[in-house]
Amino acid sequence: MKLCLKILAIAIVATFTYSLIGCAAPASFTYSNVGIVLTQSCSDCGTISTNGTTAAWDPNQPGVILLPNGGEGEVIDLTATVTNAPSNLTWQVYPTNNLGIPNPPASGSSTPVGESSIAGNTGYLVVTSGNTAIYSCGQIPIYSGAELVQAQNMQYTITYTTESLPGNGVPTLITNTKQMTGIPMGYTLVGVSVPNNPDNPSSVTSAYQLFENYNENSTTPTLYLTPHTPTTPSGLTTSVLTVPHGTSYQFFGGVAGAPPCIAPGGGTTCINGLPAGSTDDTAIWEVGATTATAVQGGSTVYGTISSTGLYTAPASVPATQPVVVMASHQTPNSTMYAYITVN
Repeated sequence: MKLCLKILAIAIVATFTYSLIGCAAPASFTYSNVGIVLTQSCSDCGTISTNGTTAAWDPNQPGVILLPNGGEGEVIDLTATVTNAPSNLTWQVYPTNNLGIPNPPASGSSTPVGESSIAGNTGYLVVTSGNTAIYSCGQIPIYSGAELVQAQNMQYTITYTTESLPGNGVPTLITNTKQMTGIPMGYTLVGVSVPNNPDNPSSVTSAYQLFENYNENSTTPTLYLTPHTPTTPSGLTTSVLTVPHGTSYQFFGGVAGAPPCIAPGGGTTCINGLPAGSTDDTAIWEVGATTATAVQGGSTVYGTISSTGLYTAPASVPATQPVVVMASHQTPNSTMYAYITVN
């Protein structure tokens, strides 16, 4: 006699939250070395205006798919193939939507067949069948609160293939795995899992795909900075923070969503030295008396700042107040800033 079990498991960071209905598997399922292979395709890929190519992997980050936030190439089709176990699959987007809401609805944390995830900061996932799903991202996600905590602590493995050309000249595909910790700002992660032990429904095998979301219709990336000076009305210089001289303060800021670069003359290397089609989300940090005179890395007069936004106030209180801290990108007119007081 087979007993069907309805399982509801609530998981935390780095494990899956899922809701599924499954029955005891037939004897043909060995549950030995249960595996999932996750493949990707793009049914709406055409010419993408930013780099003149179709949707692709980031050549500077193996295993990471470039995903525009609009236009052609915005939708990716995902297929999961399971071995040695029934395909009782659960799909999930990370960081999880609604983390800040007590007891979020099931559709916000897991996605049953035929349903879609809640459209939120992390994009939109639609499960079209047990083994297939489609994913798209409508914005460049900037995480905060519980989403940020989950993104920073998420541990997962991505798998990808590379081509090797051995001495005999015959190309060989090599499967690579990369252990990852953290989902970078502006990126999203789609995972799929399957129970791998009929005696322990909470034990699962998982596969993941990391997406690097970028602004498809603009060369300007998304900047974030906390705290920062409001831009409306323009011209504000009111201090938003006080830092005692000789002490440090960690700004939360950076760049996300920079589009793939175009190599001059159709070459293979961009002016920033990265391979053609790569993205560069490097933030440039500056400090000075005004936004026009601020210098990268700061100075002993107005304070210094690291490449991660750690500001160290000068040993002596500067005569000119307030001081401005800026986060910018090499793209023109892409800047956020914070006027601060050093006392």
